[in-house]
Amino acid sequence: MKRIIAIAHNTFRETVRDRVLYGLVVFALLLLPGSRLVIPLAIGQELKIMKDFGFAAMALFGLMIAVVVGAALVHKELDKRTIYVLVAKPVRRWELLVGKYLGLMATILLAFGVMFAVLAGTVITLGGRLDWLLALAVAGLFLQLAAVTAVAILFSTLASPALSAVFTICLYIVGTAADQLRLFADRMPGLAVKLAVKGASYAVPNLHLCDYRTEAVYGLEVPGAKVALMLVYIMTYTALILLVSSAILERKDLK
Repeated sequence: MKRIIAIAHNTFRETVRDRVLYGLVVFALLLLPGSRLVIPLAIGQELKIMKDFGFAAMALFGLMIAVVVGAALVHKELDKRTIYVLVAKPVRRWELLVGKYLGLMATILLAFGVMFAVLAGTVITLGGRLDWLLALAVAGLFLQLAAVTAVAILFSTLASPALSAVFTICLYIVGTAADQLRLFADRMPGLAVKLAVKGASYAVPNLHLCDYRTEAVYGLEVPGAKVALMLVYIMTYTALILLVSSAILERKDLK
């Protein structure tokens, strides 16, 4: 466990120092307050538009951090051959991968914390109040990225950073519509095609389970069982993806 924490800490320090990360966070912080420029165009809906705009910005820039950093995380170690130094020490490959993942998630959590503070301040400035639905929506976005980041690291063990980024973005888009994909599969002609499409819909993360933006914007009630299902699903899916990634990394020839 100490080795994983040490790797996570080093990864966190490296990613926080990354200029790309700083650029994304600064751009997001400029975008959130800047959304107030379009609010006067929607009289009576200012607060709702601000929340919706803020959630969209957090989701977009969180995804960009996960893709830009996560898609190159393992490949960079292989390309620079720094992984040889690590595996020569008493560090298992799965410990390296899990540590890298936790370090990157800590970076995304930091970015989310800063963006959430800006969003909360803007909401209060507009006369709104902070409630648990606002926090739940942001937590849901973070859990979406927890699954997407794990997938990005999986692709990073298989392909180049550019391809990993493309695959991760495509999977994110499909994951946000996983429920619709299953409904579409039921209408497909032919049993083989139907089973293939439905199987693919279960293979991608069902990110819709973590989307509480509508509830937060309109103040809708959220059942506790739905929140519990979200937590269990994301933790299980992420653990399985990291397990597969670890198995691939263990089998990879580093000679």
